[in-house]
Amino acid sequence: MADRLLRWLPLVLVCGALTWVARRAAAPISDPDDWWHLRLGNDLISQRSLSAPDHWSVFATLPWVPTEPLPEIVSAYVERWFGLPGLAVLFCAAGLAVVVTIYLTNRVEAAVLPAAVATVFTVLASVGSMTSRPQLVSFVLLPIVLGAWLRTERDLRPRWWLVPLLWFWSLCHGFWLFGVAYGLVVWLGIVLGRRADRRTTLRLLGVAVASGAVVALNPAGLRVLEAPFVVRSTSQYIAEWARTDLGLIWPLGAVVMILGTAVIWAVTREGVTWARVLILLSACFLVWDAVRLVIVAALVVSPLFARALTTLVERSRSSSGPVSRGVSRWELRVVGGWAVLCLVVAALVAPATSDDPGDVPTGLDARLDQLPPGTRVFNDYDVGGWMVWRHPDLEHYIDGLVTPYSVKHVDGYGRVVSQAPGWYDVVRRSGATVALVPSDSAAAAGLKSEGWSVEGTDDGYVLLARPVVG
Repeated sequence: MADRLLRWLPLVLVCGALTWVARRAAAPISDPDDWWHLRLGNDLISQRSLSAPDHWSVFATLPWVPTEPLPEIVSAYVERWFGLPGLAVLFCAAGLAVVVTIYLTNRVEAAVLPAAVATVFTVLASVGSMTSRPQLVSFVLLPIVLGAWLRTERDLRPRWWLVPLLWFWSLCHGFWLFGVAYGLVVWLGIVLGRRADRRTTLRLLGVAVASGAVVALNPAGLRVLEAPFVVRSTSQYIAEWARTDLGLIWPLGAVVMILGTAVIWAVTREGVTWARVLILLSACFLVWDAVRLVIVAALVVSPLFARALTTLVERSRSSSGPVSRGVSRWELRVVGGWAVLCLVVAALVAPATSDDPGDVPTGLDARLDQLPPGTRVFNDYDVGGWMVWRHPDLEHYIDGLVTPYSVKHVDGYGRVVSQAPGWYDVVRRSGATVALVPSDSAAAAGLKSEGWSVEGTDDGYVLLARPVVG
């Protein structure tokens, strides 16, 4: 009985994680960024180019490049063909792929139970990031790329297929930078460990460097190389780039794996290499640096944690020899079959659960539709994406894309939201004649005190109209 329980417990844990993803996907589309991704996908389809649209908003004054064109185009087509329920199913498929990839890459490094435990902790750390956005592509590709480099650390074989994979990744999401960075980190670890001769070292460096250089061939142009750094200039206004609050539950998934790996290494002295130490240190920095990077930390430390746990398992059963690594056929059948079942169920329920958008004031759409094209709207950050997709003829003040807006412009938005001195000068200079802000916000109270009248309310938002000057 105990053997049977140990045989099935790991797969129960992984299937539970898959079920959580499917349940999360079977809900209204509500990520504020989904909407501007859809708008951009439609623009890219219409113009048959991967360059930025000619016009995004009158307030978007900086040149920029789309950094996630392929997922945006796919999402736009799915929404055209299947509506919002189709997007929910696409989200489900991508989320399931993330979990399956984490587990399979962990199994290369670890025994079945440690791999499953590490997978569950990684999924816990993903709670703040597992939303229906192109970043899910990165959460699939990063474990694959890191896993390939960890195998390279062991066998010193250059894996040139990583070069075209990084090029593809650069068309999907800006986290391709981590794929390049961890290639260099592992290469540096190999150099510090003096495990390779000069010729092999240069060949491995060639893979790492070529993986970064190939991104310059991205059809969007050379500026895609700097795009991952641009958003940092306005990161102080974006919640997901804030320092991580370790008092929350979900970042503990990454923290536990980091501390667990370090403790096991200290006790056993096994599996410790320069490359893995550097990866672990980077995970510490990522968890501390930003909420958005907690999932990246979890993804890179997950195989290290799984391997460390396997060391303990092997020590506990030393007389039986080493435990098996590498996924078996029956594991593939169980995990793969459950993932397919979850996707089918999600597709069946999506028309009932995901047909209406979530967390946007759809009740105000009719009033916004009546506004003349070109009307300037001072909008809340979280509905900017909805504005640019659902009301493209209006000039919205800001949205989650952020990069087309100057730091001064975003700072002005922050002054209005916080009601800092001079906030109404920002509104006046914007030329906005209407505002769409949270009903209970300081901005709404301030605008009302300046004579702005309520035109309608819905889902926690209020539409305000500027007073007519006699």
